[in-house]
Amino acid sequence: MIKRLQSALLLVAILLYSASLLAKSPSADLGLDKEYYSTQKKVRVRDAIGKGRSREIAIQNARIDAHRKALERSVSSFRHMFVESKDFVVTNEQLIADVNAKVIEEARCNEPKWDHGMNFDPFHVAVMDCTVTVSFFDLDYFTTEIMKTAEGACIRSIVLSGWGQFYNKNYISSAAMALITYGSIGYGYSREVKVAGARDEYRNAATPAEAEQKYKQMRDHQEVARTMYVIGALTWAYSIWEAFEDRERADDVLYQVHQKYFEGKLNYQPQLSFFQRFMMENTRPKW
Repeated sequence: MIKRLQSALLLVAILLYSASLLAKSPSADLGLDKEYYSTQKKVRVRDAIGKGRSREIAIQNARIDAHRKALERSVSSFRHMFVESKDFVVTNEQLIADVNAKVIEEARCNEPKWDHGMNFDPFHVAVMDCTVTVSFFDLDYFTTEIMKTAEGACIRSIVLSGWGQFYNKNYISSAAMALITYGSIGYGYSREVKVAGARDEYRNAATPAEAEQKYKQMRDHQEVARTMYVIGALTWAYSIWEAFEDRERADDVLYQVHQKYFEGKLNYQPQLSFFQRFMMENTRPKW
């Protein structure tokens, strides 16, 4: 019984540790092109215009114009927020830099149009329909995430194992916690319901050898059921602790993102709950 429990617990520990490593929040290097708090968006620019003394130069300038317009349009929703904190003066270049917008994939364009009904000699003018993939800071997602709390993640995992990890958007860890917890409890229950039948068979055994065999079966069902219940309970408890800790790690990354890109631009004061104010205030990041 003890060896079986030790082996099972070791396997569960390995699985949980592996799931935690796979589902960690992004590191604090803040490479926002692949960051947890950034987003990618395909921006279509139908009016990319390029001028040049050759068609090749005109096409290249049209691609450059497509990149510029894609960046400007992808961050247009940020303008009001930044204008309020910049004395009503904000340039496109400054706005693009403030939200860390960048082109991460070369523009894909259709064949250029050259006939515009006007004579631009000695220049060629290309008008192109392009699609540009842009990465930029996802303000909507960021503001949603900073309202989350470690308390909220913890309470969710108390209600359902893995819910706290899902709340933290660690889907691999969430699935692992739920699968191990409820799989263990379910399998333990399926073995427990067999105990009564095994006990009746033991009592009705015709020979001592048969009685010994039925007794071993009954004991095996009991031991496996208890082991599975212990594994399920420990995994559930671990999911509660891990959800709390993972939310704290995510808060640290959010704080660094806020300091690096939005210090002095976003005035945010978190609303602490009763539990946080009296028991967690010293563990939360100082926004």
